[in-house]
Amino acid sequence: MSGPQQGHRGSGVGREFFRVTLEDLAEAMETRQSEYGNPDEPLKFKIYRGRPRRPLTVRTPREPIPVDTFDGTALSTLLRYGYGISRQEFDTNGTWPYHRMVASARCLFGVQLYVCLPDGVYHYDAPHHALVLLREGDHRELLLRTTGTATGTGTGDAPPEAVFVLSGLFAKTAYIYRDYAYRLCTQEAGLLTGNLDLVARSMGLTVHVHHQFLDEPVHRLLGLDPDEEPALLVLPLHLGAAGPGRVRVGATAAELTAGLDPIAPTVLPGGLKVAQACPTLTEVNRASLRTDTTAFATAEPAPPAPSAAPPLPRPPLAAPELPLAAVLRSRDSGPGIFRPVPARVDGNELWARLAEIRNGVVSDAVPAGAPVPLEIYLTVGDLTGIPAGAYRLDHATGALHPVRTADEAQGTDALAAIERVTIPGPVFRHMTAVVHLVGDRDWAFDTFGDRGYRVINQEAGLLAHRICVAAAAQGLSGRIVNAYHAEGVRTALGLTEQRHTPVFQILLARTGPGGRVIVPVEPEAVDH
Repeated sequence: MSGPQQGHRGSGVGREFFRVTLEDLAEAMETRQSEYGNPDEPLKFKIYRGRPRRPLTVRTPREPIPVDTFDGTALSTLLRYGYGISRQEFDTNGTWPYHRMVASARCLFGVQLYVCLPDGVYHYDAPHHALVLLREGDHRELLLRTTGTATGTGTGDAPPEAVFVLSGLFAKTAYIYRDYAYRLCTQEAGLLTGNLDLVARSMGLTVHVHHQFLDEPVHRLLGLDPDEEPALLVLPLHLGAAGPGRVRVGATAAELTAGLDPIAPTVLPGGLKVAQACPTLTEVNRASLRTDTTAFATAEPAPPAPSAAPPLPRPPLAAPELPLAAVLRSRDSGPGIFRPVPARVDGNELWARLAEIRNGVVSDAVPAGAPVPLEIYLTVGDLTGIPAGAYRLDHATGALHPVRTADEAQGTDALAAIERVTIPGPVFRHMTAVVHLVGDRDWAFDTFGDRGYRVINQEAGLLAHRICVAAAAQGLSGRIVNAYHAEGVRTALGLTEQRHTPVFQILLARTGPGGRVIVPVEPEAVDH
């Protein structure tokens, strides 16, 4: 079904929460708790007790490579590079000890990863690189039906090799951020989706991103409490560039949940009760739930008004091949105080990488063939090959469009304009560049109702991870910073409509040492 569904705009609580968390940072942060050591601090990992475990092979390729079959080694490789532990830190008093292949606010990692295979449904236990069995049986088709699709009946059509489900274990993030944890968890679900998609693509797999699914049967299947740990994304994986055919089907949550026995696996307790401690988060989350696939819709967002300034055409340069495993291990967010150091960075190479990151995503947020529904803005500080200034990246041509004409920009410092509207903390001197992802909030809420909050944050997170990986390929740290004044950024980027909102701000720079002792966690690698 295409086009905004006027009957499914929701209650408006999602739109209001978007306003608060993007436009009024002081209000969004007023319930934030002390950094660490309060009694609500959860365990570092979700731990199941008394469930069968399936160890994954520790011998994984040094680089993810195309596979012909989705066997145990392929699954292990995808999970290791997708959401495995990459580094361990020893000098932060136990507060940030574990790092993974994706970024996370304060290394809290509230997003959980579930894997549905032909023989059962599992939780990914990252510290032990193992799967914990939650339910036996093949439930892949059930998960497809929750997304309003089913396996086709044509020659060669087959169910997905696996279906991943990402959930938000809110207590892990809410013990510091309270209601604001909803923004962080939906962002991080997008970041993880972006990485799973990158790793899967390098292995010859296609990930289908489903923001829209019927929540109750997914929660029943996984044994999740929808207030404490709702499912956020459903990701079927197929072998091949596009995967076999799938057909649209109608379904309701009631009919898919009927006959599905509930499970209540034992989980080691820890953390606060979100439904009691975070009333606004709980209200927005409940308002986003869907019970009938007739509410599903797609649409393309309205683009921002173009600038009259002549664009810079994309140089005829292909981005160098990415050594993905090495780059994922090296990707970081910089030291505690983001402190750039002078560096010569090839702006044309970064430009070439950024021009390609919106390609190839298969998502139910937009009609088939449409690009990722976020605009990329690049504010250049110290990059060789690109003049300092603020630009919008044209997804069709790869050109950089200045947000102001030469007359309008005269005497202005684009990077300083961003620094002025960022909460003090990062150091902007010697900053290489700042990337903003701009979303159309009217598109999000008119199309998806209150679920639009999830959709726009998760789509932005997917792109944000790709940007951080592109930066890491050139030795740059990528720091995701939510502490900015959206209206000031909107002005700096030449955005003239309130609907167009900067939903991510990413600082890119070479950074100096931060006085931290971080040790890589290396799997036992095998040569191809």
